[in-house]
Amino acid sequence: MTRRIALVFPATNTTTPAECDALAPPGVANIHARIANPDQAVRSDADTLAVRRAMLDGLMAAVEEAAAQRPDALLLGVMVENFAGPEAPALLARVRAAAGCPVTDYTTAILAELPPRSRIGLLTPFMPVGDAAARRLFEEAGHQVVRLQGLRAPSPAAIAAIGEDRLRAALDALDAPDVTHLVQVGTNLRFAALAAAEQARRGKPVLASNPVLYRHALNALT
Repeated sequence: MTRRIALVFPATNTTTPAECDALAPPGVANIHARIANPDQAVRSDADTLAVRRAMLDGLMAAVEEAAAQRPDALLLGVMVENFAGPEAPALLARVRAAAGCPVTDYTTAILAELPPRSRIGLLTPFMPVGDAAARRLFEEAGHQVVRLQGLRAPSPAAIAAIGEDRLRAALDALDAPDVTHLVQVGTNLRFAALAAAEQARRGKPVLASNPVLYRHALNALT
């Protein structure tokens, strides 16, 4: 019998469905539900917060659409900063209640993959307010963010257009002997294939957000 994972992601996100569909093993099918959010310009922290609010306003409708298809697990392919902070537990509780199945969020998934007291080089596509939320996620869990590179994408959809050369240069700036893990956040960043190649080349874990999420969702099926 085919098991089904619901992918819930913003309408501006073209990367999560592509990267997660490529990871689906035989016997697992992905179904998609999009969160209505505009592709507005992001030039400041205030713009970032407006994008976040629009995404949160559309989140539950997308979760309910996914739940109507009776998935076996649900994956939230959303910006990491939406699930870091005081509103996260209540928001995740609402999602789980509506989903009716195990729910994978990025915070839970990435922290499950990191050993205690990891020293992280952190790559984000965000403005400083998003960078700060991502840093807080790891540091509150007992890890150290040794270096951070925020790419400041000019809109939500533009995140997917950031090219490999820029991503590789960011990894070069982050990597050093005192870094144990290179970690990428921001699910619309096209990073899965590059992360696998860079992990082999650098000899240390390079953790891309969508594979981390999908592995966690697959584990929920067992």
